[in-house]
Amino acid sequence: MKWERKTAAIVTAVFAISLASSILFSFGMINLNVYNVKVLGAQTYTVQPYVELAYILVSLLLVTAAMLLMIRRNMSKLISGLFAFISFFVLIEFYSVFFFSFVDYIGQYVGLIALVAAALTVVYYFKYAGSVARNVINVFIFITISAVMAAALGPYPSLILIGVIAVYDYISVFITKHMLTLAKGLKGKGFLAGLTFMARSTKRVGAMLGGGDVVFPAILVNAMFFEYSALAGILALIAAVLGLSLIIFFGKKGKVYPAMAVIGPLQILFFGAYALAVIL
Repeated sequence: MKWERKTAAIVTAVFAISLASSILFSFGMINLNVYNVKVLGAQTYTVQPYVELAYILVSLLLVTAAMLLMIRRNMSKLISGLFAFISFFVLIEFYSVFFFSFVDYIGQYVGLIALVAAALTVVYYFKYAGSVARNVINVFIFITISAVMAAALGPYPSLILIGVIAVYDYISVFITKHMLTLAKGLKGKGFLAGLTFMARSTKRVGAMLGGGDVVFPAILVNAMFFEYSALAGILALIAAVLGLSLIIFFGKKGKVYPAMAVIGPLQILFFGAYALAVIL
């Protein structure tokens, strides 16, 4: 039984918009960083992309192991608390970039305003937000993380990351199956767990898109867009949307699929075609 067409279309549209929004956010982040260095005198740091890649991969393994342990011990409050803590700092970055457009008016108070906005967002999320509002806030989180990682990695480490995650996603869903345990345990726990879409016919959850399924494709989209060309970034975006579409339009309802196992190879394939046509 296939997913509802409306639900599938909404998931695809939100995914595509999220990837495109990550590009816009990266523009804002770059401009903010330039402002901080030139106007406020902030220090610049030398980034070692492959070292950053190693940190990211090790961190992902450690976080996954920690989450599985907390799920097995039914430590749901601790999980929610950690999500809120991490997301608070990510949201500070998001709002710093968002409010930067008003920098001529609020100038040095951007950081303070971003901090207050992030705190209020966390409270709103857990106390008052409905499913749609939570999805919107989660997208804020995802595009911020992807933009920061893309800036740290650049194109080739991002390609390696995508390849590793694609293989890992397949193994974790179909072989070890610990990703199923993780998804079930994190369902409804808050930030970073993913995007939830309701089916109109049943008014229940019709589809769920994991946070990593948005973050990782967006990393490559950003890296290609800013390191090579707009065409390279657009091709990476198209490949990601095509990969997700293959799953949601042809996959069976109620079954969990490793989205990155399809999205990742297509993004790498599209980049290979771009490299052959343009770079070489």
